[in-house]
Amino acid sequence: MNIRSLFILLLFTALPTILTAQTTDPELTKPNLIDKVVNLMDIPLGQPPKDSNSFQPRLVFAPILYFEPNTSLGFGFGARLLFKTKGSGPETRTSNIPIGISYTLNNQVFFTSGYTIFFPEEKWLVRGNLNYTDFPQTYYGVGNGTRDEDGIEITFQQILIEPILLRQVVSNVFVGGGLRYNRYYNNELLEDTGDLLAGASLEDTLGSTSAGLELAASFDNRDNVVNATRGIFAEFTQGFYGEALGGTNVFRLSKLDLRTYARTGERSVVGGQFFLRHSTPGAPVQELSALGGQDLLRGFPEFRFRDNLAAYAQVEYRWQTWKNVGFVAFTGAGQVGSSSSRLALGQMRYNVGGGLRVLIIPQENINLRVDYGYGFGASTGTGFYLGLGEAF
Repeated sequence: MNIRSLFILLLFTALPTILTAQTTDPELTKPNLIDKVVNLMDIPLGQPPKDSNSFQPRLVFAPILYFEPNTSLGFGFGARLLFKTKGSGPETRTSNIPIGISYTLNNQVFFTSGYTIFFPEEKWLVRGNLNYTDFPQTYYGVGNGTRDEDGIEITFQQILIEPILLRQVVSNVFVGGGLRYNRYYNNELLEDTGDLLAGASLEDTLGSTSAGLELAASFDNRDNVVNATRGIFAEFTQGFYGEALGGTNVFRLSKLDLRTYARTGERSVVGGQFFLRHSTPGAPVQELSALGGQDLLRGFPEFRFRDNLAAYAQVEYRWQTWKNVGFVAFTGAGQVGSSSSRLALGQMRYNVGGGLRVLIIPQENINLRVDYGYGFGASTGTGFYLGLGEAF
């Protein structure tokens, strides 16, 4: 079963909810198939809350299933741990630790976690990433003008450790810093090319270790960090990398992430994001700024375009239609370049798409997400995406 089939399956699974949500007859509003599946995906932990100020931790599961020619059949699960740290009350937003694990029949593994942990009254928070990858990827080269036929199949292993500690200095404003360690190794070619045979080592060109310090500042008044319905998130991070902590390259890495959300009705939300990432000359290939994948420029493969600078903007309309079923529509535009002077309107990449949402945890507004994106402009692409939470 591929992602297209899974999308159709989920859509038809949702039909019982759509049909029963429009009646108030108790006999007709009994839990249907999708309700029962959702209940299996949501696991309360510990004792039930004693009062409205208490919070019961939860573990949410969702399946992962896909097929690509270079990965064989892939399957796994996504999970998200929801909790509040000891002493936290209603004024403290819910902490979350997402975990995604995938495995293919070619013995390839992908593990990822991007977490946010709030401490009481949000005086402190920890945000970061923890990844391990042993997975194939199509490498198209560097630049905004790379062609689909330029792609070569490679495999590599990656370890990413990135914890950032932030202190709230005034209401909703956080500053702090942390460490970032990102290593790519065992880079190999998976298929023959005109110059190299399958199995050839690419360690000299794609292998690297980035180790350095990061500074961060953010403003965050979103009502929900997983799936906001109102508020603003603005964060700037600046990384300094060198050889002192074991790195192989000397460079700087800057990132700006701006997001805004607003309700347009009782059941609808509009969200927007502007994303900018810049790595200075000297950055290894795997640290170049990239567009493509399930979050940035849906419709193009992950890392389809990469260069020193990446700029992207997207807008998404989210509409909860019936009970725990909703739909989204999105569009965006972006491109990469060696510098801002190299960006040009005629080289822009665009995307449009839509998706299905199944509400799993109403209290935390957490959805199972299934998206289809179409990318166009100087090149075209399509993509299906399944996961927990939203693209932004």
